Amino acid sequence: MNAWYILPNGNVKHLDGLELQPELDWLPTDASIEFYAQAQREEGCSEVQIMQRIIGLAFEGEQWVKDNLE
Repeated sequence: MNAWYILPNGNVKHLDGLELQPELDWLPTDASIEFYAQAQREEGCSEVQIMQRIIGLAFEGEQWVKDNLE
């Protein structure tokens, strides 16, 4: 199963809730960062781990689009 999908607004969203904005250099939306970070904190992740995962997901999402939509 693919973890990424395209939203009607053109953003790319991961099943974990992180929504990336291709038109803004793949930065996540503020709302999705808050949602994702809170869920990760509840699972015991440190702020560094959360940021590393957000950055990793941004790269992964961009690559997914390149591989599947271009």
